[in-house]
Parts: sequence; structure tokens; C-alpha cells
Amino acid sequence: MRLPSSSITRRLPLLISALVVAVVLAFSWAAYRVVERALTLAASERTAGASQRLAGMLEESGRRLRSDMRRLAADRRVLAVATGANAGRARPLLDSARSGSPLVIGIEIRDRHGAVLARSGRGLPPLPSPGGSEVDAAASGAWIGPLIMDGDSIAFSAGAPILVDGVDTVGRVVQLRRVASGQGAQNISQLIGSQATLSIGNASGNIWTNLAARVDGPPADVTIARAQVYLARDGTARIGAAAPIARTPWIVWVDSPRSAVLAPARALMSNLALIALGLVAAGTLAGWLLSRQITKPLVAVTKAAEGIAGGDYSRRVTLASHDELGQLAASFNTMAQQVAEARAVLEARVDERTHALQDALAELQAAQHELVKREKLAILGQLAGGVGHELRNPLGVMTNALYYLDAVLRDVPSEVKEYLGIIRTQIGLSEKIIGDLLDFARVKVPQREPVALGELVTEQLARLGPLNGVAVDCEIPNDVPPACIDRVQIGQVVLNLLTNALQAMDGGRGTLSLRATLERPDRVRLDVQDTGSGVATSDVPHIFEPLFTTKARGIGLGLAVSRTLVQANGGDITFASEAGRGTTFTVRLPTSNGNGSCTGAS
Repeated sequence: MRLPSSSITRRLPLLISALVVAVVLAFSWAAYRVVERALTLAASERTAGASQRLAGMLEESGRRLRSDMRRLAADRRVLAVATGANAGRARPLLDSARSGSPLVIGIEIRDRHGAVLARSGRGLPPLPSPGGSEVDAAASGAWIGPLIMDGDSIAFSAGAPILVDGVDTVGRVVQLRRVASGQGAQNISQLIGSQATLSIGNASGNIWTNLAARVDGPPADVTIARAQVYLARDGTARIGAAAPIARTPWIVWVDSPRSAVLAPARALMSNLALIALGLVAAGTLAGWLLSRQITKPLVAVTKAAEGIAGGDYSRRVTLASHDELGQLAASFNTMAQQVAEARAVLEARVDERTHALQDALAELQAAQHELVKREKLAILGQLAGGVGHELRNPLGVMTNALYYLDAVLRDVPSEVKEYLGIIRTQIGLSEKIIGDLLDFARVKVPQREPVALGELVTEQLARLGPLNGVAVDCEIPNDVPPACIDRVQIGQVVLNLLTNALQAMDGGRGTLSLRATLERPDRVRLDVQDTGSGVATSDVPHIFEPLFTTKARGIGLGLAVSRTLVQANGGDITFASEAGRGTTFTVRLPTSNGNGSCTGAS
């Protein structure tokens, strides 16, 4: 039944809905503005309070540091060195002071002209003279200097004058300290909240840090004592507050995104929107209840029946009358509910059976894959042990024969020497394959000892022979501590990686890069990088699998054996590759003890 456009069935619900929407929008906007102002004010007070509390905490830390420096400067051994005694008298004291904190880079005793008399740790760069605001009279003139860059890290100086009879300054004790580590930044972040950020910088504004790395200073006036709303460099609005740290040239800055502050206001708007939708729905329903008294009730039943016939099982008829039409509507609703429930139960059972079948199939495939893998490795281990031992003897005979021929054949054509060299090369390749087979079949218990990575890499580079135009870029600092490893086993790993890198560059132009760093106090890292074509994306999951290779020669055990040997020595091996730009293999190994021995070494 088609209703005219002026029908009350349409006009009344629309009028009521429009009125409800207008009222809810006006109320919501007014409530949002009130909540926004209240939240901004509260956030400003919290931010200012947080910056002041952190400044107080850092002020107390600075006071303790200045007191420590003053006590160090007042030690009789330091005074003796400053007045001409041998520097060795104070070195144990300086070493003890430096070892007490991992953040201390170095400590020096300097005379009144700045010349270094004694030192512990790394030599310090030229440091700025302390200003008046930095000197703590309560700590006999001790000071904390501004933040400076020390390589890629941020550091600051602290010191105290060396006084004779408490009056005459004969020198200074100076130390250089790194700013707190990332763990310290994380602890402070937990204090001020995950949404807030902390920055500490010089009052001059030249260097800022978040206690983990150098950051850009806030684009706001940090001399303002109160909290302020400003635009960050990325265009987002933030609320920040600055607080100076007494008797230091530093400023603490705490800020948080304004969007996070206003999150409760947006949540309020969301709730109000839901309420508005409910009110609109209620108004529309009220208008429809009024209008249906005028139109024919059978229209509702007809439309509901058409909807269910079209597959919409949620359609229901709402009639409050108690006549035959009301009974018909109730029966219709009962029928529709039963149909919908039966359909929902059927679909739920089908989905449940489908998911169960998929899970069972996935488990079966995983178990099958694991079983095939284990059988493959077991057969490979047995075959590797037998074949390796059986082939090593004839290869030894061939090697001895070549040695004899080299000894007796002095004046022979160059072609003969060339072919003898080819045979020797192939014997070496065969011995490497046999070695990989035996290493894969049985990994010996590593005989671990302190080994310098530079020495180990040099030995394996010498074993490579001619590099055919490949440049070697080796950067292994002398201060990298020795690794606690089996020299032979890890030497084989390095040789495998170097050989793979040369083969990846097809023996032609390219650069073979080797880097060694101290990744953690108990772990060193060795990177072997080539400039070859890289590893194909499809090959990445299989690169360490036994018998997987993309080379024309070899059996694909080099990387599998290398990973086994590295893990046996308490390390791990990973790789990263980029198509067309090369591959980098990273080997991480445990370091030796400070006394040059290996804990738990065989």
C-alpha cells in the first residue's frame, strides 16, 4: 500500500526525530565545551606539577653527585697528587669511583692550569668552565656542567675543586658521565604516565634529550613558568610545562598530547551520540505508534511478511491491539522468531563443524611436515657419517699423490701444472663437503677459550686465497673483548660465511665487509656483509635448512652446520637481505670473563 507524501505516518516521526536531534546536539556541544575546559585546566596543573616534581628529583640527584665529587676531591690521596705526588696513589681511588657507576665515562685529576695529573677511564675532552649558577656553595664549590655531545651519546661533566686548608685551589677533580640509559627513561615514563613525554635540556636550548637519545627541543618558550598549549613540529597540539633544575644549567620539560587529554571529552560525545540515537529511535517509534492508529495495521504485517520472504529474519510486527489483527501479529512474530532461531542454530552448527575440520586438517599437515622433516634429518645424519668417513680416505690418497707429483715433476708443461691445480681445488671442495657432512652428523663438544675476533677473521681470510678483485673492508676495533668460543668451530663458521659471500658476488667486483662490535656487556657481534644479488624472498624461510642450496655446486649444508656450531658455542646467527644490494649475516657470541677466562668452558 503506497502512502501519500503528506501522510502523518511519515510527517509525525520525522518531526519528533528532528526535535530530539536538535535538543541533543545543543546539550552535547555545551557539555563538551565545559568538559574540554575542565580537562585542559586539570592537565595543565598535572603537567606543571610533574615537571616540578621531576626537577626536584633531579635536583636531589645532582646534590648527591656534587657531594660525592666534593668528598672525592677532599680525599688525601687526591690532594697529594694535586700537590705533586705520584699519580699512582690516587688511581685506585679513581678506578673505584668510576666502577661504582656504569654511566661514568672517565675521571681526571687536573692541576689549576687544566693539565691532567691522573686519570681513570677514557680521556676527557675539553670541558666548559662552570658558571656561577652551576656551583654549589654547600658542596664547597662542586658543580654540574651543561649537556654536551660525546660521539653519538649525550653526557655532562661534574667536578669539584681540590682545596688546601679549605681555601687555596690547587686543582680540580672532573668526571664525564653519560645521561641516564633507556631503562631510566622507561622508569620515569612510568612515573609520569605513558602518554606524557620527558625532555631535559640546557637552559641555552642547544641540546635536549629524553634520557635515551638526543631529541629536538620543544617549539615553545621554556622560560615561561606555567603550563602552556602549543603546536609540536608535527602539527599536533600538546600541553607542556618547564621547570629549571636548581644549581644546574638544565631545564625539565614535560608535555602530553592534547588529544589524549581530551579523550574523556570525546568519549562523552560518543556516549551522548549513542543516547541521541536512542532518543531519535524512541521519538521515531512514538510517532510511528501514533500514526499507525490512522493507517491500516495490515501494512505492517504485509511488509514484515515480504521482508522474511526476502531473507530478513529479523523483521517483526508490533501491534498493541487485542483483536484478531493483534493475535495475527503475535502468531506471525512467534513464527518468525522460531524460523530465525532454527536458522541461527543450523548456521552455528555448520560453522562449528567447519572450524573443527579446518583445525584438524591444519594439525594433520603440521604433524606430517614435522614427521617428514625428522625422518629426513635422521637419514641424512646416518648417511653423512658413513659417506664422510668412507670418502675421506680416498681423498687423502689423492692428496698424497698430488704432493708426490709436485715433488717429482719439476720441469713439466704448464698445462700439467694447471690440471694438477684443478684436481687440488676439487679435492679441497670435496673435503669441505665431507667436513660439512661430518659436522652436521656429529657436532663435537666445543673447547671454548678466549679468542680475539680480529685474529680469527684474519686467519680465515688467509685461508680464502686470491679474492679475484673483491675488496675487503674489515673494521674490528682492538677494544672489542675476546669471544668465549671454540676457535676451530667458529673459524669454520666464519670461513663458510666468507666463502658464501664471495660466491654471492660471483668472484667478481664487490665489497666484502666485516664489522665487530660489543652489542652487550656479555655478547659480541660479528657482521659479514656482501654486495651480491641478495637472497630471494621465496628462499628466506629455507636458508638454514639442510640440503637447501641455490648454487650449482655444494650440497646445502654450510649454513645448517654454521648455525649448529654457533648454537653449540652459546651464540646465535641471523641474516638480513635486500634484493640487488646484498646480504648481511650476523653472528652473536658470548664474551670471556674480565680475567680472560671462559665460564663453563670445556
